[in-house]
Amino acid sequence: MKKVLLFACLSALLAGCGAQDTISRQYRCFFIFSYTDHPTSILFSTVQNPGCYAIVTTRGDGSSSTRHVYVRPNNGTNSTEDNLIRTAPENNYRYELGANNEIGLIIGLSNFSGLKAYDGICPNCPTLTPLRWTGNFQHVSCSKCSRVYALETGNITQGDEGNSLFLYNCAFDGVLLRAWN
Repeated sequence: MKKVLLFACLSALLAGCGAQDTISRQYRCFFIFSYTDHPTSILFSTVQNPGCYAIVTTRGDGSSSTRHVYVRPNNGTNSTEDNLIRTAPENNYRYELGANNEIGLIIGLSNFSGLKAYDGICPNCPTLTPLRWTGNFQHVSCSKCSRVYALETGNITQGDEGNSLFLYNCAFDGVLLRAWN
C-alpha cells in the first residue's frame, strides 16, 4: 500500500513538471517565419541541424512599413542575413521577439531536446543586456555579469548562480517556424 501511495504521489508531482511550466511569460514572444517566402534563409538550415543556433532580430524601417528579419548564425562567420518581409501575410504577423525585437531570440536545434527558442537577453541583469556568442558557439555570454549559458540546456555554466535563459515554445512544421509563449 505504501508503495502504491508513494508511486501515486510521485506521478502527480512529475505530471506538474511538464515543459509548459518552464516557458517564460516575463516578456511577450510571438514570431512566425515562412519557409515558402524565405526558402534560402540560414534560419531553416539552422533549425534542422543539431547544435546549430541563430540570433534572430527584427526591425522596421522608420520611414515605411518595411520590416526586416535578421539572422546571425553560430557558425563563426560573424555575418548577418537580411530577410525583407514583403508579402501581405508576413506583414500581418506580429513580431514580438521577447524583451526587445532588436536584441531578439536565439533559435536552434539542441542535440538532445529538440527545437529551442531563448530570449536574447541576460535573465540575471537588471538592464536589457544582449547575449553574445562565446567559446565554441554552443554558449552565449553576458558582457555585464560575465555569466555563460549553455544553449543545449539554457543553464549557467560559468559565473554566479542565477536564472536560466528565458525559454519560449518553438516549432517548425516544414513551412512555418514559430516561437511563442
